[in-house]
Amino acid sequence: MHKGANANVPVGIVSVDPTPFFGEPYTVSRMQWYPVYTKEVHQGDILGAFEMFQSGIGEDIPFVPPPHPSGQGLQVPPGIRPILRQSRIEVLSWGLRHLKFWSGKPINNPRLEIECGGAILRLPNIEDVQNNPNFPKTAHFFDVSLPQENNFKAPINIRLLDQRPNGFTPLVGKWIIRDFLEYDPDWILAQITSRNNKDAAQDKDSDKNSLISEAILEKDDSIAETVVIVEDEVDYPTGCAACLSKKNKIGKDGRGGTPMVIIDESDDWEFLSMYWWSRYYAMQGNTLLYKTFLHHELPVLVVYEQELEKSFNNFSDSIKQFRLQRCPKLGGDPDDEDDEKDPDIGVYKGSFRIYELPTDETKYRELIYGTVPTVGPIQINVRVYALQGLRLACRSRIKENTCDGFLAVKLGTREIFDVDGSMMPNTRDPMFSKVYNLKTMIPNMPQLVVQVWDWKATDEGRDILIGETRIDLENRYLSVKRPMCGLTERYMIDGPHKWRDFMGPVQILEEWCLANGIGVPGYSSDGKRASVNGDMFNIEEFETHAINYEDPTRWGEFKERIALYILLEFGLIRDYVEKRLLTDPVMPGVPQGRILMWVDVFPFSEKPPDPMMVESPLPVKQELRVIVFEVTNVETTQEIAPMPGMEKLNDLIVKGHFSGDKESQVSEIHMRAVNGNGVFNWRYKFNFNYAYLLRQVMIPGDIEDSYLDPIVTLKVMDGDPSVNPEPYGVQCTGSQSCHR
Repeated sequence: MHKGANANVPVGIVSVDPTPFFGEPYTVSRMQWYPVYTKEVHQGDILGAFEMFQSGIGEDIPFVPPPHPSGQGLQVPPGIRPILRQSRIEVLSWGLRHLKFWSGKPINNPRLEIECGGAILRLPNIEDVQNNPNFPKTAHFFDVSLPQENNFKAPINIRLLDQRPNGFTPLVGKWIIRDFLEYDPDWILAQITSRNNKDAAQDKDSDKNSLISEAILEKDDSIAETVVIVEDEVDYPTGCAACLSKKNKIGKDGRGGTPMVIIDESDDWEFLSMYWWSRYYAMQGNTLLYKTFLHHELPVLVVYEQELEKSFNNFSDSIKQFRLQRCPKLGGDPDDEDDEKDPDIGVYKGSFRIYELPTDETKYRELIYGTVPTVGPIQINVRVYALQGLRLACRSRIKENTCDGFLAVKLGTREIFDVDGSMMPNTRDPMFSKVYNLKTMIPNMPQLVVQVWDWKATDEGRDILIGETRIDLENRYLSVKRPMCGLTERYMIDGPHKWRDFMGPVQILEEWCLANGIGVPGYSSDGKRASVNGDMFNIEEFETHAINYEDPTRWGEFKERIALYILLEFGLIRDYVEKRLLTDPVMPGVPQGRILMWVDVFPFSEKPPDPMMVESPLPVKQELRVIVFEVTNVETTQEIAPMPGMEKLNDLIVKGHFSGDKESQVSEIHMRAVNGNGVFNWRYKFNFNYAYLLRQVMIPGDIEDSYLDPIVTLKVMDGDPSVNPEPYGVQCTGSQSCHR
């Protein structure tokens, strides 16, 4: 029962099945928790043991407990009563969020109580919950006697009250914590300092990326070369040194074909890795790019197929979110319709540390939360990388299953509708490649909203919202996983993969260790070895080919590099990109496509680093020229039955086809070719758009563009289809799967 106006209101009913003893040998019962219900609403639990004995048979009840000193009832026997230990509960109280109406009125003066085992901690009042919903003091603690066995410990009850103007303070929300293991500081320390530390959901995404990597490596090495015949000068993208230098060599295609120019793309690995999109495509199945990054030990990405917070338990590692359940109105029914529609009353952000105290008070440990400062509103810089829309749901009735997508970004009081800068016409997979810099205050305005709109999608010329995604920046800012800025796998001080955090790895590691109660790391004099929490780390464990790290203008010092590897071993978030689900508020839960993006968060007091260049190189118009000079010894079907001793005579043509072309090109006809030998001296010209990073040909489409491997197919045909409509032979280049 809760004191106050509800003091005489029954809490609920407990249903139990007692342990019967009808002549059997008596054994001490084991206590357990029994739920308390009011109708179907769970109101709490009772720890107890219930025994039933047969009466009236002339036998005394065995082991009758002694009377309670109060004179009311009996004492719990020592064999049943749990052993109590003095324990300490430290409370990290951050704030309250998303408070809703209760009994038709807003909650303007919230009061929070934390109770366990009869001890109550009343947190200080939040004076202005609308403008600053954080508690004025962050760290608290109280001592309580708790059972030694974890299953018998009394739950922690979080109670939210609202002090109304008439002096009435009703209980409006509650939450019960029963499992104490995740708040044990020793267990937490073992988790965060274990090497290769990952969450279960993170393992799933990492395993998927590993499977992608293995699949890439299993592909044939022949895909690493593009074979073309070059006759005229071609405009290659800037930086394609291998394409413009004299490194191109003349050779055969390995199958006895005609000599041709081979562009060995491995000669210019710096060009292949200079774009951010190279890292993304490397983890999406591009063999050449992945092998390039692997061979030169360049940093790759972790690609999350879902929202980042879903892979890390909503970043509740340091500050947890407790969804306070709505309490029924006074004199009301727990099954009230309003309560059913909105079962939560708000969110309490905080955490706990629970541990036993030694019998000697001089050996008490320092307060874990004792060094946590009280923090008011924090101003932060937010950098949004919105890269690409994926399979957008285009609902316009006038555009035939295509979109003119553009971006809108909302944070705090600022809204950006980037029609001119981001609009991509006639595609369901728009390549935005946009970066937005914004500022906000947490906890006041922590929610970032990224929307994708369809431009002039109605007959009246109105824009239609395709979908949006929402990100809680406060959770990311407070997380011990440090998702504010993903850690690059290699510490580079120059080049396209330059370190982009405002702090170096050494400083990040030191702050992370102090925040988690770990001693400051120690380093060797040369910086190649480090010790953290008793574990030794050697830089040779992580850099397998020293030749890749010899350039002092590109790689940072050893101390920074080993600190970065330690952070990655402890499970801090790596450089990533996420595919966030887009939904329409009008149709919640219905997917409207996804958006490829990530977010960096920096303190306002620090100058943010330069943004990454995320522009994708556009496909380049190319012309491929193929010359067919002659064919020899083609097995043909004879057109006219010859006389004995006469040679076979057929009319031959050669059809040429390039990936994505709707029609094949046809050579001149060689009339009455003898025994399958013909001379043509014919040239085909194939024009196409070549996407260098994908190593594929882009095929423009009305609804969306598609990409194909560059394959040239040559077919030797009979000039008269009535003689033989099927090709006599097929030759194709550019793909291992070609049939010859």
